[in-house]
Amino acid sequence: MNLVAIRGVLLSSLCLLATASVAATPEEASLARLADFTTELDSFRANFEQTLYDADSEPLSNSTGTVLLKRPGRLIWEYAGEGAQRIVADGERLWLHDRDLEQVTVNAIDERVAGTPFVLLMGSVPLEDAYDVTVLGPSEEVEWFELVPKGPGGDFEALFVGLDAAGLAALELRDNFGQATQILFTEFEADVDVDDATFDFEVPAGTDVIGLEE
Repeated sequence: MNLVAIRGVLLSSLCLLATASVAATPEEASLARLADFTTELDSFRANFEQTLYDADSEPLSNSTGTVLLKRPGRLIWEYAGEGAQRIVADGERLWLHDRDLEQVTVNAIDERVAGTPFVLLMGSVPLEDAYDVTVLGPSEEVEWFELVPKGPGGDFEALFVGLDAAGLAALELRDNFGQATQILFTEFEADVDVDDATFDFEVPAGTDVIGLEE
């Protein structure tokens, strides 16, 4: 082998070593994917099924609905069925409409979202500022992460996030009383075209408003 050929082999070997040294580990790649979901995805819509379990993992209630989200700070979370609740975030305020009670509760997003999973969905706080994140790995084509809130005073002690090829596959919340809320998403559509005005909330006539004034 002549000198030129030897130099070529050495150069190729050095390039391979350099590439290997900077290649992301599987855990780093998973964390990057979660970060992309929380920061790069502008909007999505999906159907969901939500089940509440007690401390013994026995189901207490089940509901279905739809979610439409646009970052930052806009959300429509609507439960199906007559008299069900509707949650609307318009970028500044979070509205909770209880049709049965004919009542709307409204809060500033910063006040109501802090310490809840809406922080993750709505992109209002950097992920690393709000949670300690652990990569749990894949199961049945869903990649799982455990997120533990850094700050005290939240409504839950851990949040589990599942991502699949389409996007958000599942959320599971473990509260401070041992109960768990599991939310499974289907028909997930990423980066949907939706106008900000879609998230404007109008108080229905005859409905009491509790909280901030318009």
